[in-house]
Amino acid sequence: MSDRVEAARADALRRFRREGHQLAPFRVWVVALVVLVTLTGKPAIGLDGRHLATAVCLVVFVIEMLGWPILARGDAAARVGEFAVLAASAVGITAFQPNGVSELPGSAVVFTAGVALSPAFAIAIGAAVTVGVSIALGVAGAGVTPIAASALLCAVLGVTGSLLRRYRLSQEGTEMLLAELEEARDDQARAAAAEERASIARELHDVLAHSLSGLSIQLEMVRKLAGNAEAPAELRAAIDGAANLAKQGLVEARDAVGALRRDDRLGVDQLPELVEHFRRDFGLAVAYTVEGTPRPLAPGLGLALYRVAGEALTNVARHAAGASTRVELSFDAARVRLAVTDNGGGQGAHAAEGSGWGLAGVRERVKRLGGDLVAGPSGPGWSVVVSAPA
Repeated sequence: MSDRVEAARADALRRFRREGHQLAPFRVWVVALVVLVTLTGKPAIGLDGRHLATAVCLVVFVIEMLGWPILARGDAAARVGEFAVLAASAVGITAFQPNGVSELPGSAVVFTAGVALSPAFAIAIGAAVTVGVSIALGVAGAGVTPIAASALLCAVLGVTGSLLRRYRLSQEGTEMLLAELEEARDDQARAAAAEERASIARELHDVLAHSLSGLSIQLEMVRKLAGNAEAPAELRAAIDGAANLAKQGLVEARDAVGALRRDDRLGVDQLPELVEHFRRDFGLAVAYTVEGTPRPLAPGLGLALYRVAGEALTNVARHAAGASTRVELSFDAARVRLAVTDNGGGQGAHAAEGSGWGLAGVRERVKRLGGDLVAGPSGPGWSVVVSAPA
């Protein structure tokens, strides 16, 4: 079950409990009225015979009615058992003190059963209470009119409670269907995005990567020709720089193709692989450390941190070859921090932010996520630090 569907179900449960609390004043008023009339009614409550039986039924009724929000959290069998005890106490009050509020305890039980139980159990409890109250009034010598009024009140309140329950279940079902529909739409969007990424990856591979590969071969040939022809040192240096840029562009193009073909999104979990890539392919001396307790990050934030690390390490490879570099990822209670710092190597750090618009682009992405990116000199080298809420 998806997180969205689970959230919809949790919302429905919270709403059900909230509605139960909203019915609390109804239960309190019913209990208060029944207790007041029973205590002042005839026969009075006592410690023997009919008087004791009335007291026991009253105590059970009060406990069950006021404790129903807690008892109703059990399974169906437990709830039915509780309602059976509650129904018996309501019928008992009517039987032992028929001249009191005879119709109120039973009708309150029928209404509560309609709200809380499935239709089959609610009908069973409601019918049993209605018949029990009618028989108790008949045995006490009540006329047809009081008996009919009590039965009608039980029926009306039972139907009202069942309608309230049906409305609640219908609302919950609608919310669950909407959550499932949204999840299906998200799956469809993810599938379409994956197909689009695959299409872009094919284009990059067939056009850009192929062109860069051909360019690298041509520049290698030019480099050899320049060496054989004893070309000036400035020309050979320019050719070497162009060849290195072409090689680096080819590696980055292949990385982009690989990232586009991945089913999962890049994030901080892939930082060790990124660091190893720069060690292997660019010869960088990079150390990677993690502080604090790692935890899952939002996909957008994880991707932004990955891009920051990649852009910062690319800048080190371009402008501080031979530098020792540290990639530090740290977690605290509310934020995540990523720092990429180099010591400048033999060339020192340049005052530019690396590759043109690279860091500017990831800075905008981090800012949209509520974080900050700071890039600048750090001793003899350069540092890029990102801090964002997580």
